[in-house]
Amino acid sequence: MRTVVGIAMALGLTATAHAADLTVPPPEPAPIAAYNWTGLYIGVHGGYGFGDFSSAPTDAYDGLKPDGFFGGGQAGYNYQFANNVVLGIEADVSFGDLKDNLSSQLGDPQEALFDLGYATKIDTFGTVRARAGYAFDRFLPYVTGGLAWGRARLDFENTITADGDVMVHNAASDKQTFTGWTVGAGLEYAVTNNVTAKLEYLYADLGSQDFDLGTPVPGDLTLQTVKFGLNYKF
Repeated sequence: MRTVVGIAMALGLTATAHAADLTVPPPEPAPIAAYNWTGLYIGVHGGYGFGDFSSAPTDAYDGLKPDGFFGGGQAGYNYQFANNVVLGIEADVSFGDLKDNLSSQLGDPQEALFDLGYATKIDTFGTVRARAGYAFDRFLPYVTGGLAWGRARLDFENTITADGDVMVHNAASDKQTFTGWTVGAGLEYAVTNNVTAKLEYLYADLGSQDFDLGTPVPGDLTLQTVKFGLNYKF
């Protein structure tokens, strides 16, 4: 009888131990570390730009508003602070075909006719900017501002014909580099730990330059761009 009681007590204790084991909660999963934006990056971008070229001769004929697509590259560095504020610096250069032209015709084609034309093209531009944002893990909204530059060409042509014969034909072209400032904002997202994608808007006031078209023609240039970019973070 004592043997039977002992076996029963042993089995009871064993069952109780197993039951206690079943009530132990599983270990908590390790927390996923938040994304950190600190690091050097390089990337590519593409977008659409639209500008406003203002000068006395062209404004008299509704002005020139060059627009078109562009693409280029950028490089920069971000540093993320413990409070999730992200500060950085970025430089970019873009190559495009932003252009516009205007023409005016006065007179009678059967007698005397005066043809006048202007055209402008922006083929290269870039910026060097500071960036400031706040990281929501993999999302980084930011504002940005700094220096901007752009390379623009202005063409002029006029022709006077009489009775179908060209009496006067003048043409001139000059290219100048504008410098000024830019401000904008964007949103960047970390697709992977090394690849980020961004959407960015910039407004640039590129100041004034004088074009030599036989006589100085001062021109003011502003530019707005919207672009999508991909970066690789080291």
